[in-house]
Amino acid sequence: RKTDLLQYIDGDADLNDLFLADMKIVLPGDMLVKVDLMSMANSLEVRTPFLDYTVVDYAFSLPSKYKTDRSGRKKIVQDAFRKMLPEELYNRPKKGFEVPILEWMRTGLADRVKRLCLNEERIRHQGVFNYDALAALWKQVNSSSPEDSAARMWAVLVFQHWWEKYYVAS
Repeated sequence: RKTDLLQYIDGDADLNDLFLADMKIVLPGDMLVKVDLMSMANSLEVRTPFLDYTVVDYAFSLPSKYKTDRSGRKKIVQDAFRKMLPEELYNRPKKGFEVPILEWMRTGLADRVKRLCLNEERIRHQGVFNYDALAALWKQVNSSSPEDSAARMWAVLVFQHWWEKYYVAS
């Protein structure tokens, strides 16, 4: 969690190093890719005004106390627009571009999971996974408290696709 990470940062230089690494790694390799793909898929034109080089240069010149606080929030952005935006925007939970794996597992991928990951004969013959553990994992995916079971089942499904394509086919 970001709040835990902030306790290890000592001063503006370290925090700016962290922000710079985030800007150079996470933005181009993850966040901007997702925004680009999803906006194009929905015929939307998206602008990223906070990535204008003058805004970025200015942000890096500011002391850490203006950028973040112990809550890990985007303090400078919130402070800048607080008088213009409704208060409920500041108290809602964060929403990201999470892939809806749980929903997919329970709907469109369910048959594929059953065929590739829950075919007892296939799994036992393969000798890679414990069938009983996979069956329990699938039960958790479909329970009222799935936690990270869908992500774990997704990993098994991806492995099974790889196995089918590269191991069985060779």
